[in-house]
Formats: sequence, structure tokens, C-alpha cells
Amino acid sequence: MWDIEVDLVSAGTSCGGLVGAITGHDQGLSSIVVEKADNFGGGAALSGGVIWIPNNHHMGKKGLEDSREDALTHLRHIGVGRHDEERTVAFVDKGPEMLRYIEENTPLKMTILPGYPDYRAELPGGRLAGRYLLPSPLPMAMTLAEAERQYPVLDKVRKPPVSLQLGMPDQLWAGGRTLIGPLVLACFNRGIDIKRNARARQLIVEDGRVMGLKVEHEGKDLFIKANKGVLLATGGFEWNAEMNKRFIEGDIHPFTNPQNEGDGHIMGMEIGAAVALMDHTVRLPTIRIPGEEIDGKPLYRLFLASCGKPGDIIVNQNGKRCCNESFYIDMGRAFTARNSSSLELTNRPMYWIADQSHRDKYFCGPLSPGKSSDGCEWIESAKTLKGLAEKLNIDSDQLEKTVEKFNGFAREGKDPDFNRGETAYDRIAGDPNHEPHPSLGPLTKPPFYGIEIYPGTAGNQGGLVANKNAQIIDTRGEVIPGLYGTSNATAHLAMGSGYNSGFFNGRSMVFGYVAAKHMSEK
Repeated sequence: MWDIEVDLVSAGTSCGGLVGAITGHDQGLSSIVVEKADNFGGGAALSGGVIWIPNNHHMGKKGLEDSREDALTHLRHIGVGRHDEERTVAFVDKGPEMLRYIEENTPLKMTILPGYPDYRAELPGGRLAGRYLLPSPLPMAMTLAEAERQYPVLDKVRKPPVSLQLGMPDQLWAGGRTLIGPLVLACFNRGIDIKRNARARQLIVEDGRVMGLKVEHEGKDLFIKANKGVLLATGGFEWNAEMNKRFIEGDIHPFTNPQNEGDGHIMGMEIGAAVALMDHTVRLPTIRIPGEEIDGKPLYRLFLASCGKPGDIIVNQNGKRCCNESFYIDMGRAFTARNSSSLELTNRPMYWIADQSHRDKYFCGPLSPGKSSDGCEWIESAKTLKGLAEKLNIDSDQLEKTVEKFNGFAREGKDPDFNRGETAYDRIAGDPNHEPHPSLGPLTKPPFYGIEIYPGTAGNQGGLVANKNAQIIDTRGEVIPGLYGTSNATAHLAMGSGYNSGFFNGRSMVFGYVAAKHMSEK
């Protein structure tokens, strides 16, 4: 019944799926990768390409200190009891090893993202810089541009759906494309087959062991035998409306690839796999610009880069501030807050409010600094706050009071209501060139601008439960032989309830590497 027989089948071209196939091949395993989309890279390609790896070797080269103990302390602290200790230890121990291996054996070369702190760097074990890495911008762009001449199919590494979605033009080798591109290239150089438009549909089980994968490819069923194991790297379930309704509170609007429909979750649950953290997601602010789409579906554009800079605030329908505008995790809290009596959402709809001084200096969605918003139906403007409030249907008297109060905070350089600007991460999200405070500036210069913001997501944190070896376990806590997982197909248990940018990508790569090593050692 088998159409193809290999040792390792990787389902998904996430960074973890690719790392798993590469590592497996190098350990002597025959490998194949199947990808649901016509493009490579999934959500990782649409990300900024950052990975979060504590105690990495680049830190030592830069004279930045870190330790295994501090990394574990920090993860245990921010996980607030929802982490899995063995997974956490495995992530911290294997992360530096994976990074060295991939840099030494593939075209991917990383560099430290300078001056970028942990989200909660002030908490025990946190670091002000060094744990965030990104693909070396110029070397990777040059390498991939040259490689594309030999392998034109590299153009299939997914591009951002709209220009400046992540602060960069959509056609360049930059961001997540420079994370995925070198890994795809490494597969090509090894002769690893990557089948596009090949959707993993069903795990084939014999005598309690996962033996292979049923794949829908070019209108036919393709059965692939996996002598060592199947690695699920199929991404999250944030585009599956039914699963979101079951597990996630409130509405969310993904800006990842629409192929993230929980295929790995469903296949795993069909054979009794356990799941965890299914009610958690990473919420970020987005805006809706009419006509913008991703793979034919409405795109909610990430709006993070415009928030938390001098001259802006976020208010609710009553004209009151409701969050720390410099920390999107707090915006996520505000999106879901409810009135204890009526159970109505307290802060919805939510609006971003800014003055002309902000618009003169910073991007606003697709609008470059200072560019007129005339003709843009997604943004309102008025010469007065009262006029803006009327257009947005906000309490005008309360909005004026809110801005007056915030302006006083901004001039004093301290926000006692939401502590905006008090952490290192808040300050890096602001404007380091703004005086006297990088995160705080008054709204005084007309006209004033307002945009409704929506809860977007970079991915849900829930998924299949995997152990320290990346093996999927069942609802009784037993290993499901032959089944491994990484990417957002698996639960976020190495960090629990916490999050740092780049953790999705970093964790995916680590456990793709761990899975392949474990298969090769069996």
C-alpha cells in the first residue's frame, strides 16, 4: 500500500519541520517533507525571522553573559506554573546545540538582535540583550539571491501578503524569508524531496505504532511509510474557526498563513494524543484595510509598530485608556476583559488615537511618516479631539479628559495608570531618540487620528503534548510510538503561559532537531 518509503516524514515546511528533515538526513535517515501550501515556510516565513535561544554561543562572542540556570529560572517564573519541567530543560539544553549545528551545516547564519531585551527582563533570570537572534540580513539576502538563480523554486518561500506588513517591502529577502530560505536551500543541497500542495490527512497506525502518513497530493492519495517516525510540523489551528470557537475566548484575526487549520492537532487527537494550553493565544493589535487579503481571505494587518510611541494612546468605547500601549501582551488582556456583572466586553471596540506629531515621525500601517491619509477609509481624522470622538462614536468629554490626563503623565515621564515605559521592553518599543522619555509623549498637535484595532494573533499556544524527546504522548501519558511533533502543532509547554518574541520559531527548530536525533538513535 505504500507509495513512498523513507525513514523520516516531516509534515510541514515550518523552520522546525525543515530542521528535522535536515538533521535526520545528516544522521543517516532518508527524509521527505510534505507541505500543504504552494509556498514554503508557513507562519515562520511571515514572521520577523527572530528566534529566542538562551545561553547561545553568539552571546559569548559579544561579551554578553547568560547561563543555563538563569534561563531555567526565567522560564519557570514567566510560565506561572503551566510549563513542563522536562520540556523546559530540554529546550534550554538543546537550544545552543541546535543553533551551532544548523549554522555549521546549513547556509543559515544568525546574529544577535542588538539591544533587544526579554519581554520581562526585570524578572528573575531575565536578560537585557542577547537571547534574540535573527538571520544575518546582508549575508543571507546575498546568499539567497544567488541561490535563487540555481533553484528558481526558492521564490516559493512565502512572501508577506502586503508591503510593510512587518516593516519591510514584500519582495525582498528579509525577515522570516531569510530564516526559511537557507533551510529550504539546505534540503535542496542534500537532495531531500519537498512536495508542495501535499496535505497531510491521516496518520497510519498498525499495532499501536504510527507507521506512516496519508497525504493528499495532486488530487490523489499518497501513502508514505515512515520507518523511524512521522514529525508533525503543521503549525497552529488559528485559522480553524470551529476549533477557535471551542478553545479560544473571543474573536481573533490571524495574520499567519491560512493553511494553519490544526491538521496536526486533528490527526493526533484522532489516535488519542493529549493536548494542552488550547485556550491560550498570542494576541496582537491589527487593523483592517478594505481589500487586503492573504490567500483569498481577509487580512488583518499587524499594527504593532505604530503602538506605544510618543503621541499615541489606546482607548475603549468609553474614551478611557485600557492598557499599556507599549506592551502588546497587555493589549491582549484588554481585548478580553469583561464586566463582572453584565459579562460584556469592557473595552470593545478599541481605538488607537494619535496626534500629528506621531504621524509626522512614525509609520501608520501602510502610510509612511507624514504621508496624508486622505482617501483612506480605515483611518479617521479631525481637527479636534471632540470631532474625532464623534466620528468614532466615542464619548467625547471622556476622551478629552483622558488625553489631558495622559499628557500630564507624558510630561512627567511616568504613567501610574498602566506603567507604560517602565520596562526595558517598553522603552525599546518606543522611540529611543525621543526626549525626555522614549515611550511617552503628549497628544497636542492637531489634527488627531483614530483607527479601530482588532485582536489579531501570531498563533495559538495550544497543541499536542510532546515529551522532552519531541515524542507525542497520549491521554494516559504514554508515548505514541513513531509520532513526533514540533512547531505550533505542539503545546507551548517549554514556556507555559509565558511568551517572548521568537519563541515559536526557536522552540520549533529545537524540537525538530531533537526529534530527528531521537529517531536516529533508536
